[in-house]
Amino acid sequence: MRFRIHHNDPSGKLPVATAGNPLVLRVGPYSLDQVDVYESYGGTWHVSHSGAIRNNTIGNCVDDLHCFSLHTDTHEASTIYIRVHSQGLRLIKTEVTLANTLLVTAAPRLAQISGKLALSIAMLMLGLLFFSMQRSQLLHIYCWHQAAVVVLLFDSTGMLRAGLSDIPDEAIQAIRNLIRVARLFTIVLLGRAAIAAYQPPPAYRKLCDFLLVWCAASALLVSVGYAHLGVTLNYLLLPANLLVQLYGTMNTSGCNRALKTIIYACYGFYLAAFTVVTLVAFDLLYFSPLTGILRDVADWQFTGVAIGIFTMLYANHDQTIKKSLLLQEVQDLRFKAMQAEGQREILRERDTLIDVLTHELKTPLGTIRFALASLKRDLGANHHSLQRIKHIDASVQRMDSIVEHVAESVKLEQTYPTGQLESMPAELLLEELISDLRSFARFKLHIDKGATFHTDRHLLTQILNNLLSNAEKYSAPGDILVFVRTAPAHPAPLQANSDANGPPRLIYLEVCNRVAPENAPDTERLFQRYYRHANSMGMPGIGIGLHLVQVAADHIGATVHYRLEDSWAIFEVRIPT
Repeated sequence: MRFRIHHNDPSGKLPVATAGNPLVLRVGPYSLDQVDVYESYGGTWHVSHSGAIRNNTIGNCVDDLHCFSLHTDTHEASTIYIRVHSQGLRLIKTEVTLANTLLVTAAPRLAQISGKLALSIAMLMLGLLFFSMQRSQLLHIYCWHQAAVVVLLFDSTGMLRAGLSDIPDEAIQAIRNLIRVARLFTIVLLGRAAIAAYQPPPAYRKLCDFLLVWCAASALLVSVGYAHLGVTLNYLLLPANLLVQLYGTMNTSGCNRALKTIIYACYGFYLAAFTVVTLVAFDLLYFSPLTGILRDVADWQFTGVAIGIFTMLYANHDQTIKKSLLLQEVQDLRFKAMQAEGQREILRERDTLIDVLTHELKTPLGTIRFALASLKRDLGANHHSLQRIKHIDASVQRMDSIVEHVAESVKLEQTYPTGQLESMPAELLLEELISDLRSFARFKLHIDKGATFHTDRHLLTQILNNLLSNAEKYSAPGDILVFVRTAPAHPAPLQANSDANGPPRLIYLEVCNRVAPENAPDTERLFQRYYRHANSMGMPGIGIGLHLVQVAADHIGATVHYRLEDSWAIFEVRIPT
């Protein structure tokens, strides 16, 4: 650029430059990489150097512009040349002032710089405060974004270069460009963090990943010396990010309308600022109201205020919505707890009623049995009457058995204290229980040598009695097989829990009986209280035996499995021992 400086003042009112009060040329913004000023005096061309990546700045500017003292003759017009090397800037600010008025000229810019730095640091502190209260990913990313903004503002004033005076110029330029890439990287992450929690389409996530790879490519180009190409890619990423974020916002399914409004307002401002700044920077838009604000767009620095305001508005509203949802969940849980407590109260009343009824029924049943015994003695040889008494006695025994089952069920479902663990040889225990059954001859035992149960005797007896009587009652004609093994023959998918000393040793008990296909039980309802197959309604029982087996097994840490194989109904119990 060539400048012609005239010194004539027809009015004679302007101050005149002297050797002690020379003209000072101010060139900006500070981010210009290299600035070389050529002027001729004493018959020779002289050059002065400055620039953001140079460490030999003249240093007589108190603000963020580059200053050069001129040596031009105060009586004749003179010509100077300015040569600028920079990336990404089209507008350059120049002005000429006298050395003794330099402070007055620089004062507005000093105030502007101080205000920008204070504002950007305040936004960073505010972001950290919000993050300490909410701990959200969005605010975490914003804090990193604002930190990059603060560093770039310090760089725009020359403080970063002064603090890194020992680093080569090329490295300083690379650091500056990498921070710019990092700022845009965090902008992409901010958009994704705002939308990702509200079920955006899969394509949005892929597009965001592509933008992040784009940022990484820009950083790589800057690092390997292709700064111009990296900066260009960084610039083109701005409109691409805008389109991706708007696509994600419009297609998300779970985002609240108020949150969408905040996002649309943010990216509306984003689009307006990007469009106007781009048009002005490339001299495609110019009119007088923009002269004081946007004409010097190359000197305008983002302070992060706009992004910070939208981010904190979004985070605050998002937190309010989450608290509202959490409160609703708490209320729902309280309501369910009240319902559960009501159900428990009903169950307690039912158990109390059953307990009272079983206790009260025992007395009349005992009286009836005593009376039947007396009648048997009195009737003597009256065969017809004895048969009737036997039928009555069988019915009394059946009622007594039902009462015992119901009472035992209530007892087990309440807090049942596990008794003293006992060691019981499997063969002796099973032979004792089977001998009490009417069809004991049908049972065939297959017991591993030395197999021994070591558990609560009462609960184990409940399990065995119910499984054996169940097999006797519902089995098709033929043998009933009982296996006791120390190793599994048919491993089930469920495994016993392990303790600190490894998995416990198990005894595998199987009770197998044939069953007709039409009598096969419903696997889903088999262990439910009072479940009975439709074809067995005429048989004695109320469908509580297998439920007792399940409850008793839970008390001793055993697991019960049922399977049907080739018309064999097989119940397997894995008993810790």
